Amino acid sequence: MVSSRLHFAPALVLQDDRGECALQELLGLAEQAVQALGDTVRLTLDARSARAALVGVIMAQLAPLDIALAREGTVEQYAGLMSRELAPGVPAWIDPEQSDAQPGLRLFTSGTTGRAKSAVYSLQRLLAGVRHHPHGSQAVWLLSYEPASFAGLQVLLTAAVNGARLLAPERSIHALCSALQSGATHVSATPSFWRALLAALPADPTSTLKVITLGGEACSQPLLDALSQRFPQASVRHIYASTEAGVGFTVADGKAGFPAQWLTHPVEGVHLRIHEGELEIRSARGMLGYAGSTTAELDGWLRTGDLVELQADRVQFVGRRDSVVNIGGTKVVPEKVEALLEGVDGVADLCVIAHPNPILGHLLVVQVCAREGSDPAVVEAALRARAVELLPAVARPARYRFVDSVVLESGKKGRKHVSQ
Repeated sequence: MVSSRLHFAPALVLQDDRGECALQELLGLAEQAVQALGDTVRLTLDARSARAALVGVIMAQLAPLDIALAREGTVEQYAGLMSRELAPGVPAWIDPEQSDAQPGLRLFTSGTTGRAKSAVYSLQRLLAGVRHHPHGSQAVWLLSYEPASFAGLQVLLTAAVNGARLLAPERSIHALCSALQSGATHVSATPSFWRALLAALPADPTSTLKVITLGGEACSQPLLDALSQRFPQASVRHIYASTEAGVGFTVADGKAGFPAQWLTHPVEGVHLRIHEGELEIRSARGMLGYAGSTTAELDGWLRTGDLVELQADRVQFVGRRDSVVNIGGTKVVPEKVEALLEGVDGVADLCVIAHPNPILGHLLVVQVCAREGSDPAVVEAALRARAVELLPAVARPARYRFVDSVVLESGKKGRKHVSQ
């Protein structure tokens, strides 16, 4: 029987804006899509919905296909090209070049600070970080990430492998808050999304949450503390993972960063080291390489792009290498500035972005999402005072702009350098 080849549990139920969908229905869509391909083995799937993303992974289990899972942003490059609906709700583009196809899945990075890249995964590596839980079928997972992002796929696969219920509502704060209060027990989201959710949730502490997971961005100690206080019945953990590195490690001690001893003692089969201030990782769960390269070219160690600092017995994340900017001859890390401005009264979240400047090289601009009822003028004055108190003159933001949200479709903050 075909379904016996699947890694997914029969009890899986997906609930999205099209209603409920059980595993057998997803399997039927995948079988129909594979049959519609004929001799085609290389394609790009429009995987912006949880349903299509799951179908894509099932297709990779049914046949030796080379499938790229397109997400928000990457779909734009296919604008104007003719797509085919392989099955209801499963549109795809057939790649004209079929000769170099290799069975597996291609995932796109978020492109938060630059152009999105394509990471190649075997099905085995993609599933390597997914765990079976003793009572996994009783969990109700809430999807906050883009379905085709690496983090989103980990949520989908964890729910599927354990036969859990998966909630995939519209990706808006309002819809996610409603779903969170309708029985969700497990939620994984970026720190940026958690801040937005905390600001939007009602004061009533009633919740069914059992497990809170943060990933995709560095999380601060104040946020970890706020989540523990708001949801005292839930365990709080943060996971280090990326499209390139796969699932790295999990930190569950309630502290930001990770233990320094993990630099000399592998954790969960993953080796870590710091080189020139950047975290490097070696793992059998990461990508095989970027499209057109292999891990052999990367010498086994992957440069994560994450800048870290050793502080006593802890390794702390301080920013991204590709976000560092030059201001008047001084290198400044926007995320460091951001961390020092967090916690100002009236601020729900903020994002520090570098804008090009012909004289100084760059200037820092802060996008501020204020708490409801706050006076923007008062909030800006408090932010400027904090900057004067804690930051050298060169690192003090030049402008403050108030926005409705600082979170992109990826669930992360956008840090691309843009013109003034």
